[in-house]
Amino acid sequence: MITHTGLRSRILLTVGASTAAIMMFLSWGMLYSWRNSLLTEERATIQAISGAFSVAVIDALIFADQDLYQAEGFLDNYVAMFMAQNPRLTAITVLDQTGRTTARSWDSGEAPWVSGPATRVLADETVRTTVTARTDGRWVMETVYPLRTGHRSWGALILQIEAESIRAQIRRNFVLLALFTSAVTSLLLLLLWFLLGRLLSSLQVLVTAMDSVDFQPTSGPALPARQDEIGILYRHFQRMQERVDQSHREMLRAEHQMLHAERLAAIGRLASGLAHEINNPINGVRNCIYAIRRDPQNAEQTATYLDLMDEGLTNASGVLHKLLGFARKQQAAPGPIDLNEAVRAVERLVKFDLERQQIRLELALTDSLPPVVADRQLMQEVIMNLLLNARDAVESGGLIRVTSRHAAGQVSVAVEDSGDGIDAGILDRVFDPFFTTKKTGEGTGLGLSICLNIVQAAGGTLEVASSPGAGATFTIKLPASPSGIPQEDTT
Repeated sequence: MITHTGLRSRILLTVGASTAAIMMFLSWGMLYSWRNSLLTEERATIQAISGAFSVAVIDALIFADQDLYQAEGFLDNYVAMFMAQNPRLTAITVLDQTGRTTARSWDSGEAPWVSGPATRVLADETVRTTVTARTDGRWVMETVYPLRTGHRSWGALILQIEAESIRAQIRRNFVLLALFTSAVTSLLLLLLWFLLGRLLSSLQVLVTAMDSVDFQPTSGPALPARQDEIGILYRHFQRMQERVDQSHREMLRAEHQMLHAERLAAIGRLASGLAHEINNPINGVRNCIYAIRRDPQNAEQTATYLDLMDEGLTNASGVLHKLLGFARKQQAAPGPIDLNEAVRAVERLVKFDLERQQIRLELALTDSLPPVVADRQLMQEVIMNLLLNARDAVESGGLIRVTSRHAAGQVSVAVEDSGDGIDAGILDRVFDPFFTTKKTGEGTGLGLSICLNIVQAAGGTLEVASSPGAGATFTIKLPASPSGIPQEDTT
């Protein structure tokens, strides 16, 4: 069964990464927006507190300036009371216009504010609020509030509130958003995994149907009816299968016609060589008839001539029968055959033509070959084509040798000629359709191509070996039938 783990994983990885990135971006945007809103609200709160506190501080400084009372004692008491009323306050510092500390909530020592030196603090003409860490590592929100009446500066108020709770709230919301993002992403991936499983199972049905196609009109399981894109794919596949079936039937018809045409072409090539094998008996019969007519009363002579006439006509009839049997168009019927018998059957058909051209045909067939599974007539046609090609390649007095053997679970038949061989530049093209080195009208260029298809269809191979001036050897190799008894040739 075909697995789709790779495809599913890639889709999930892509969608998961994209979703996680989008969710993180949205979460970061929401968190950033909420953080800004929270800080804005806290700034507004501390600035409001600072504004309310600054009114009393300015009044005390004005009264002190008019020597109505001592500002330091009043402000220290007011700072202590204000600190007690606002637990989030961590430090209050009041500076006069010279930078001297007029009132404070902290003990003697280093000043706790973080807004810079007193000169910088007094130089600010607007309210400034910052969030930063103190030297002790604690985060605070600090506001510098200028103390002014008209054009006169009375100093500055520095007020701090703790910001650790704000940071904790921001961290808590960040964790909640991260968990929410993870949960949504996981849920989406789980849903996508389920949907992909259903989609890929539908495609698996189509894959099964594709694997079951064997070019039979009724092959393949019926695909379920669907109205989505998968259904469209199903319907197009069924139409494609119908077109493939039709094309395959047409191809088979064309192949059968081509095989029959090549067989007839081979018969035509034999006809000239076998004509005298038919004419000789006919002429002999005529001579016998002429002799009988000259001496019709000679019963002994008549009986002898009748026997000769019968023998001659029988031989002629046998030759014609072999030719017609080879030329007859038949359906392919694979079965166990003996390649030695196929070679001998073809040898009886071509020996007349080879003897006429004074070409020697030697058979070196290994006895007790195991059978092979192939069509008998098609195998004879392959051997016939190879022998006729060998005949065309050799001259008068040449040699054609046919050998058979069994080795390594294969049965082979080799046709070797003593011709001029095949040039190395065209050796790899001899099996190409319509490729021929013969003159126009002497060959179609389909013989070897058809032979190769026939041998391959039977599960075998057709090989060629040649070198210029050393002849050529065509070897048919077919797997031995399991029903045969293997007898390995170790020679």
